[in-house]
Amino acid sequence: MKTLFIERQTNLFEQFANPQFKVSEDYQIIDQVLSDENIILELAKDFPNTATGRNRTPIEQTLRFLVLKHQRGLDYRSLERTLKVNLEDRWFCKVSGDNVPCFKTLQNQISQISEQSIKSINDRVITEARKRKLTKGKKMRVDSTVTEANIHYPTDASLIVDGIKKINKTLTKLKIIPQGYRTFKRKIKQQINIIRTIGRKNKEVRQKVIKTIVKMGKLVIAKTQCFRRKSISQTRKILKKIVEQTELVLQGEKPKNRIVSIYDTVARPILKGKVDKPCEFGQEVQIQEDEHFVTNWEINNKSSDTEFFAKAIDKHKELFNKPPDTAATDRGYWSPDNKEYARSMGVKNISMPKKGKLNEQEKEFQNTRAYKKGQRFRAGGEAKISLLKRKYKLDRCGYQGNAGMARWVGGGILACNLITIARLMTG
Repeated sequence: MKTLFIERQTNLFEQFANPQFKVSEDYQIIDQVLSDENIILELAKDFPNTATGRNRTPIEQTLRFLVLKHQRGLDYRSLERTLKVNLEDRWFCKVSGDNVPCFKTLQNQISQISEQSIKSINDRVITEARKRKLTKGKKMRVDSTVTEANIHYPTDASLIVDGIKKINKTLTKLKIIPQGYRTFKRKIKQQINIIRTIGRKNKEVRQKVIKTIVKMGKLVIAKTQCFRRKSISQTRKILKKIVEQTELVLQGEKPKNRIVSIYDTVARPILKGKVDKPCEFGQEVQIQEDEHFVTNWEINNKSSDTEFFAKAIDKHKELFNKPPDTAATDRGYWSPDNKEYARSMGVKNISMPKKGKLNEQEKEFQNTRAYKKGQRFRAGGEAKISLLKRKYKLDRCGYQGNAGMARWVGGGILACNLITIARLMTG
């Protein structure tokens, strides 16, 4: 059955064994913010309400588990361990005695949380920050970054090999290996070794090996065609698409909507123009901020940067009941429509570099003090993105799929905003 709230119980053994134990101010402030009943009621929508079965982990606790996990950058096993030994974390998550959920329970509970719920909770956190006069919403900046999927560098040969291995593993686990079926384990090793040695410099040898691996992939697809189990049929469909795109590459063509992982099919190849990483494999994240907090984000590879700008102004007006005085972006968000929209919404200083050649009036505007001040404010967004990637692990997603990416990014941003509230209040 669904349980919403949990009372904090004092453990006498912990109290007497550690008489000098004190909870940090940061945890106390975050505890006050998360004690809002509306936040818990918002999150409760993601959890089914059943009349039978064992009681679920309280939803209030689940939210705190999510925040702690992303605040510390922990996996589920590490989260379970810290809840058993760390008194401060136990106090924050309202854990008493030996009532620590195992890592599988933690995973099942946290995986129920949707992106929409995290965004609604984040809106309430920003509203609380406004009440405490920690932000006024006078400024807004927008920037984009890439959160990489947790995959290896994709090559045509390695993707087909991954598909064959995954089907082999599933068949072995289900104990339904058909008669005369070949796993190609030894032959795969031989072909991969040829690519790594001779194939590095010899294009003809490399292409010949890839064609051999394509044949192996087709044989595996043909041999498993009779199986209708979901786990096998889904992998077979993905493997078939990878084989088709590999054949197009061998013919000198460029396939559209290229699959870059057999395990995470939503990951996309994204060109960001970095010297150390010309191409990143994951999803693009649009991040919107005010003076201190991340107020909104969006994960969408199909829309361009220019399409997000109008949504960002609307979201800012929704949160603060007024448009920002200053809206700062980089050149990627510029368009005549965006500039006109910002002006019509009442934005006073639109610090947005124009694409292409500037006329005299535009040159004069970009030399004004207000414009340069806006661009200095925009540059601070790079520091926030760096913080999110270093501290809150937004550089590489630990979950799979669209829902997993949304939960990973949202959880990291929510944890960051809660810590920011605590740090601003404690000075």
